Amino acid sequence: MNTILIISTLLIVSAIILVVAFHLIGIFWYLKKTGDNLESLAGGLTQITSNTNPLEKNIDDLNNGLNLLISNFLTTLKNLKII
Repeated sequence: MNTILIISTLLIVSAIILVVAFHLIGIFWYLKKTGDNLESLAGGLTQITSNTNPLEKNIDDLNNGLNLLISNFLTTLKNLKII
């Protein structure tokens, strides 16, 4: 009787250990995958930053040109209303 209880206890404990190990391996795998994705995202953001740095120097010139353009469009619109 005692041997049956010992064997069944060992089987249950072994099953629990296997289930916990399986879940821990799954958690590790998903964390590793998430870390790899975050590393790729950080690399992409670094590339975006380096690509958009030259825009900072030219944004004022771009805004001035657009302001001139809108004033010309408004003048044209007033002229079209007159017609």
